[in-house]
Amino acid sequence: MFEIGNTLREARVRRGLTLQQAEEDTKIRVKYVQALENEDWDVLPGATYVKGFLRIYAVYLGLDPGTMIDEYRSRALMPGVERSEPFGGASMLGKPRSRRGRNTIVFIAVICLMVLGIIFVLGIYSGDDGTPPTTQPGALGIDSTSPTPRPTQSAKPPERVKPGLHNVVNVAANDGDCWMEVRRDDAEGAVLFSGTLSDGERESFKGKVLWLTLGNPSAVRLTIEGKKKPRLEGASPVVVVVKKGKLQKQD
Repeated sequence: MFEIGNTLREARVRRGLTLQQAEEDTKIRVKYVQALENEDWDVLPGATYVKGFLRIYAVYLGLDPGTMIDEYRSRALMPGVERSEPFGGASMLGKPRSRRGRNTIVFIAVICLMVLGIIFVLGIYSGDDGTPPTTQPGALGIDSTSPTPRPTQSAKPPERVKPGLHNVVNVAANDGDCWMEVRRDDAEGAVLFSGTLSDGERESFKGKVLWLTLGNPSAVRLTIEGKKKPRLEGASPVVVVVKKGKLQKQD
């Protein structure tokens, strides 16, 4: 285990950079830069911002961002360390054990009910030996010598994919470089993209819910389902959520 803050501070001092110069180059406010160097995570808005700022600042100082983020994650998962969740959300790791226990019991109960339901249905449509019951043709007044007409099966129309189930988001860097991280479903979901979008480049993403962390939001333009969205003002990193074709900025 190494000190994240001291490593960042020493790298900045070796490069002869001031806090104000780091703010100007990375677009991260001075108080957040100081919080990173002091490992004062409570000053930062949330875990997503911490990882985003660590990545931007580490790359800026010529350090390995993956090592910094892995160290931060390992500390967040240590017993007795309170894990900060962005936007006031609650995670399974942050729930009391009693609540997790209740959730497990409810889950097991639902599974048992489903199994009992399947057994009940199979019991109705099968005999005692587990084979489907047979019906003698004569019992129903049907001539056993005549062929049994087969019911005609109507062709089932193909299912159509309902529109709006997935969002198609295009991100274009039109006014400079922009570091960006895109996740699926939520702030801790699978990473679809993580890196710097250079000026003139563009990327496209598809998903039901997409979380985008933009290091320099004013440099990019977002297009959702073919519709261009207003430019995001400001130079500080922001987090936006795309859901049901709508764009929502996270505070």
